[in-house]
Amino acid sequence: MSQRNNILDTSRFYRTLSTPAILLLTFLFLIPLSVILSKAFIDIDGGFSLSRLGSTLIDPYTHRILRFTLLQALVSTLVSVAIGLPGAYLLATYRFKGKGIIKAICTIPFVLPSILVVLGFVIFYGNNGLVNQMLMGIFDLSEPPLRILYTFAAVILAHAFYNFPIALGLISSFWEQLPSRYNHAAMTMGAKRWTIFRTVTLPRLIPAILSASTLIFLFCFSSFAILLVLGGGPQFSTLEVEIYRRARMTLDMEGAAALSILSIAVTLILVAAHIWTQKMMAHQEDIERIDERRLERRPSSFLGRFAVISYLMFSVVFVLGPLVGIMYRSFMAPVSRSGDMAFSLRWYRQLFGIDEVAGSALGTAGSALLLSIVIAVVTSIISLTIGTMLSARLRKSRNRSALSMEIYAMLPMAVSSVIVGLGYYLVSTAIVGSRSMNVILVVLAHVVITSPFVLRSLLPEYRKIPFSYTQASLTLGATVSQTFWKIEVPLLRSAMATGAAFAFAISMGEINATLVLADSSIVTVPIVMYRLIGSYNFAGACALGTILIATCGILFAFIETIRRRDNG
Repeated sequence: MSQRNNILDTSRFYRTLSTPAILLLTFLFLIPLSVILSKAFIDIDGGFSLSRLGSTLIDPYTHRILRFTLLQALVSTLVSVAIGLPGAYLLATYRFKGKGIIKAICTIPFVLPSILVVLGFVIFYGNNGLVNQMLMGIFDLSEPPLRILYTFAAVILAHAFYNFPIALGLISSFWEQLPSRYNHAAMTMGAKRWTIFRTVTLPRLIPAILSASTLIFLFCFSSFAILLVLGGGPQFSTLEVEIYRRARMTLDMEGAAALSILSIAVTLILVAAHIWTQKMMAHQEDIERIDERRLERRPSSFLGRFAVISYLMFSVVFVLGPLVGIMYRSFMAPVSRSGDMAFSLRWYRQLFGIDEVAGSALGTAGSALLLSIVIAVVTSIISLTIGTMLSARLRKSRNRSALSMEIYAMLPMAVSSVIVGLGYYLVSTAIVGSRSMNVILVVLAHVVITSPFVLRSLLPEYRKIPFSYTQASLTLGATVSQTFWKIEVPLLRSAMATGAAFAFAISMGEINATLVLADSSIVTVPIVMYRLIGSYNFAGACALGTILIATCGILFAFIETIRRRDNG
């Protein structure tokens, strides 16, 4: 290990490789952030003052918004973990058909745009949604029995839909690594299964549960589009919604900046808590690491089979139901003004301007789709470059300098995309704006948002590469740079493809920063969907959402093919 660290520490190549990435990330992240936060310290006359920041922080309205933001994040986290925990047990304990489906669901929160979550809930659970139509048909009802849209329950369910796969994936992967010898010892001593779970398994799962909870809480705290649309009114405003409202609707930049400081302070605490829980998980793994192969069993009892089938059906319906509802609705249109619904391509024709609709937001899908793809491709290339450079430096031993650099690289996760977009919006107002310049600023904002996710995709896989490969290459006379390009990069091809795919999908569906930053000349797919939903043209939004789902689906199918070929 010391020789490994010595080579990586003393190699000028790795230090030189990571320096441009750190400088670029600093330039792209800290400058816009400094621009927006400085507004909180400027008084009416343009001088330095703490009065605006102080008045905002002691304002009872700010306290009410902060309390509600924390409350909805806490309830959403509890519900998400409660839904994910039974599935984690099934994945960690049993071997059954459909297990791959549940594992695939775990990736949805990282690739599914929040605007699609909003649309899916409206189509699936709305007053005229598929669930209400089915219930009205089954029980012969004249009124929809399920009315949850624009309520607190809708916000919680949408967050649970979006985030319970995180709890499911993190807890199940950790649970699978726990050795079963303690459970067997307790069983030998006559303990019941519930007693074993409560006294033996659950205490060892606490680090994973806390890690998933802090991450979900962070995402729910920073949630924007779900609250903006499904909240339905000022009573459900959160910090992010209020920052957007003050910045773009009332032009109160100073108030938005003050709230941004409050939001960043809270999210920094959450990020620190998440890092601490991950250290707990790593410590737990070090303590319990043993050469023991965990044996999965098929559910033998009726109750076990019923639980597996029930959870599989629940996961498919709860997660895939709204997505299938979006696709189904996009191909249905009334035959006449008051006629029955039938298969039709009307909404797609209107989206692409084939059928003209006066006074409509339709007809812009083609240019919006092309612009979104261009932005996503450029974002993926830049983010992948930054992630690869940083991973090459950070894969060495986790000393203080490497840990500090890793935390610094992950710092954009502590700042919501709304604040990032607002910073770039202020930058755009200070320069001579043009459409091309605005597109560049949108790309740079997306790079800041996606870079941490790319890094998290690359770094664990980079650290799995045996150092003996690098050592053998150097022993055979290759330079460090040749070893990097010819040995390490080819071994990272699958991870790089996955990271690029995540960056592409996140950029394609990014609405928070884009909605704050973009003007009327920048129209992306999520912006068009937001406008269609706002004008209650849900069918057109479904057609565009289906295109977005298909684009991301094709991309990840391609990436999965690459991964299987590399692993095979």
